[in-house]
Amino acid sequence: MEKSVIINICRGIKGGECRFALSVEDGFSNRIEETIVATGWPEFLKEQFGDNISRHKIFSVNAGACPNGCSRPHIADMGLIRVCVPIIDHDGCTTCGECVDHCPDDAMEIIDRKVVINRDKCLVCGFCTKTCPEDVISCSSSGWRVVVGGRLGRHPKLGAELPGVYNDAEALDLIFKGLKLWMENYEVGKRFGQTIDEVGHDKLLQD
Repeated sequence: MEKSVIINICRGIKGGECRFALSVEDGFSNRIEETIVATGWPEFLKEQFGDNISRHKIFSVNAGACPNGCSRPHIADMGLIRVCVPIIDHDGCTTCGECVDHCPDDAMEIIDRKVVINRDKCLVCGFCTKTCPEDVISCSSSGWRVVVGGRLGRHPKLGAELPGVYNDAEALDLIFKGLKLWMENYEVGKRFGQTIDEVGHDKLLQD
């Protein structure tokens, strides 16, 4: 297993101190590993190359507890970014402006004495839920943004983001499907992202 996959998680997921980190279930990184083992990927790679497994043949999953990207999810085969979709209880909002002042993406503004979230700018980091002194901003849903196909090397490319927000089980299922697609369409020398680009990202979203 140790030579077939690299799982890189940020300190927020590990339980370390980070003021930006959103809550992640304990043991989630173990569930990533269990999902990869369930695909048969370690055995598949062993059958293909024996002990001659170089770095670019190894499947990588990077997961971060916020959009800051400390674990570099955008350059992994599959990257997970923890999110909180904010919603405002306007009945309790005093329009103090704390959320507006502290939003790292300038996604909040006061219009006609009402705080408005610009969904096009919002990275669903949930930081506003921590800065509101009235506790009237909460997460309408929590989960993961998922990016696929990132890589460095001769032809570097940032991963492409799949549409939507996924719960833990759905994110793990996407990892499972991604690896299965790679194995089914495997070509020596071709990276995971190249294969998924050719097969089509929509295949990951099919039941």
